[in-house]
Amino acid sequence: MTELVSGRDVLRQARALYAHYRPAVEPTGMKVAVIRFTPADTDPPDWRVRLEASRISAEQKIKSFEHLGFRADHVVLPPGVDRRAFREVLEGYNADPATRAIIVQFPPPRDLAPVVDGMDPAKDIDALLKGRSPYPACATAEGIYRVAEPFATDRPAIAVVGGKGFVGQGVVNMLRANGHDPMTLDYGDRLERVRDADIVISVTGSPGILTPDHIRPHHRVVIDSGFVPQADGSVRGDVRAEAYTVPQNITPVPGGIGPVEMATLMERVVRQEVDPNVVPWKAAPGPYLERARFTADRTTAATAATATTATAPSIAAAARLRGTAAPAAGAPPASAQPATAPRLPGRQAAPRLPPQGGGGPSQGGGGPSR
Repeated sequence: MTELVSGRDVLRQARALYAHYRPAVEPTGMKVAVIRFTPADTDPPDWRVRLEASRISAEQKIKSFEHLGFRADHVVLPPGVDRRAFREVLEGYNADPATRAIIVQFPPPRDLAPVVDGMDPAKDIDALLKGRSPYPACATAEGIYRVAEPFATDRPAIAVVGGKGFVGQGVVNMLRANGHDPMTLDYGDRLERVRDADIVISVTGSPGILTPDHIRPHHRVVIDSGFVPQADGSVRGDVRAEAYTVPQNITPVPGGIGPVEMATLMERVVRQEVDPNVVPWKAAPGPYLERARFTADRTTAATAATATTATAPSIAAAARLRGTAAPAAGAPPASAQPATAPRLPGRQAAPRLPPQGGGGPSQGGGGPSR
């Protein structure tokens, strides 16, 4: 039975761990700026979806920082904002001594992306500046790594789908820095390779890209960082719904990595501004079997089932055990009943990641709550 790895539990833990800092923070007037962009009515639907995810994420960040006693400025830039106006906002927060951290919600419009490089590196709490940031990876990537870590104490095989994106690169770098050698899959790679992994991490933002054809029962945990709002108000992750019952553990969407990202940002700002020795939040792993043990147990169960079938006294007795009726008198046994043979599909190309540009909001920094 698949266990859900709850990010909401992690966030509740973080809120409880760090709530006692509020009386010390609130009187200082320290603040965090969260800057996001809004789409125009004429923008393509895909862009509007990504910025809707950005809005949800920004609002959750505001709540998280305010819980700690920080003032939180939620800056919403209008459609068509130009570089000069964006730069003025960013430089204003750079120069403001009360502003201790700045987050620019990704993705920014393409022509505004270079302006983000003008952020004060000391205030880059979400590692948007990469090597110039005080942090090795964005909060989403760190959160993903920390959720995976308890499942990976014996150096298992780990696959990162979307490993060349902003979040994916951060996950891969943190895994490598801690002694792992992840398999990275990206645009054009064959996704069926994830079957060989023990842990699967997906950060593409492409809804339903991983199906039951890719996810396997031996997977210890599948970490889904996708978050794409739908027209009906629901959200979809990278893993298709029908695959949710396949692995041993999985992070849900919503309620998985998004809350973990918030917990990580709360921990970072407390460590940076209040207490360098802050207690880190921890993710508790669900139960799992190593692949060899998992395979052995399934083989034993299958053998036992075969033996039970072989010793069944009669068709009628087997029917009674199942709670169904025996075949009518004169009817041929089930083995003689005509059956529709399963059709083999025609030769098809193996599933691949979509071409670059098709990914959703989880590829950017400051991403949505998943």
